Amino acid sequence: MARGALVGTASWTDPEFIKAGWYPPGVKDDPEGRLRYYAERFGMVEVNATFYALPTIETVAAWAERTPGGFRFHVKAHQVVSGHPSDPARLPRPLRELPATLDGRGRIRRPSRELRDAVIDSLVESAGALGGKLGAILVQLPPFVVSGPEQREELGRILARLKPARAAVEFRHRSWVAEGERERAVALLAEHDAAWVCVDAPRVEAASALPPIVERTSEALAYVRLHGRNAATWTTGRSVAERYDHLYTDDELAEWIDPVLELAERAQEVAVVFNNNARDYALRNAAQFREMLSAANR
Repeated sequence: MARGALVGTASWTDPEFIKAGWYPPGVKDDPEGRLRYYAERFGMVEVNATFYALPTIETVAAWAERTPGGFRFHVKAHQVVSGHPSDPARLPRPLRELPATLDGRGRIRRPSRELRDAVIDSLVESAGALGGKLGAILVQLPPFVVSGPEQREELGRILARLKPARAAVEFRHRSWVAEGERERAVALLAEHDAAWVCVDAPRVEAASALPPIVERTSEALAYVRLHGRNAATWTTGRSVAERYDHLYTDDELAEWIDPVLELAERAQEVAVVFNNNARDYALRNAAQFREMLSAANR
């Protein structure tokens, strides 16, 4: 294994993993057992549940207790933080009273600064229960958020508010990597010691499919997320499993060996996250990539 490289999946609770039979019968219906089982096999995981609901400190402390020393959690920022439409009923009651603009379906479309800051503060407080097992808070911007001065200003404000937690940012609109805009985005993340999320996605022209750009904006952490390469379902998939329904081949995985090794030389730690969460594809590819990385580093 490359120095400081940890490989895992986006979630350990995904229903696809259970349906595929990756968890044995005595574990699949046991939430505590599933995390312990996962952590025996991988050294890192992304927490996806925090995208939809803010966890309690007690819940997060239990995650830390159920995993071995050196295990790493990267916590996905709540929808209100990243700007995705969000169901206010899933927020803690006091936060529901804070101002926000709702869309036609009653979802939070534009949170007030007060609401966004309150959600950030709650997430940072609960994530702190992970102690040294907290890697970063992942801010995954929506694909409709384009690059521009106002967007950079608000992203910078979010990154500052997230401290002392480290942040990682995934851009999902090509405008962020256009000529000139990429340099501005790199500078912004470097200013806040936040990690640039390097993305593997289908090689299509859709604005939401970013090219495989490798950047390191934090000396502490580099970040890679692999979403699969299913071009047919990238913009039409009705579920996460449909959109990311792709099992990487050996040749496709090999394309990321040298970039990850390079990042491992330039950052203290590298997170490699497989998000192709259809069936058990992410788990299989994560284990496969880890072995390939170890072989390349001998």
